[in-house]
Amino acid sequence: MTKGTMPYPKGDLRRMLSVLSAIDSPAGATVAQVSTVTGLSRQTVTDLIQGAAQQAGVRIRKSGSVYQIVDWGPVIRKSGAALALTGELEGSEVEE
Repeated sequence: MTKGTMPYPKGDLRRMLSVLSAIDSPAGATVAQVSTVTGLSRQTVTDLIQGAAQQAGVRIRKSGSVYQIVDWGPVIRKSGAALALTGELEGSEVEE
C-alpha cells in the first residue's frame, strides 16, 4: 500500500468520500490502511467514518479492526462519490 496525500482541505466533503472509497472493497480496510492510503491521521479517519454513519446514513460494519461498507445510505451514491473524487463534478452549478 502506498502512502497517499490528502489534496482536499479540512471540512471538504471529498475527505469523507476518500475515506469511504478506501474502505469500499470486499475485504474492507483497517483505520491504519485507510490512513496510509489517504494521508489522514488515524483519528481523522475514525471521525470521518463516524460522520459518514451519523450524518449521511452510511451503514458501516466493523469486524475486529476491519471496516466494511454495508450500504452507502440515502444521501451518498457510490457512483456520485466516484465522480466527485475524479473531479468530474467540478464546475457543476446548483439549480434553484
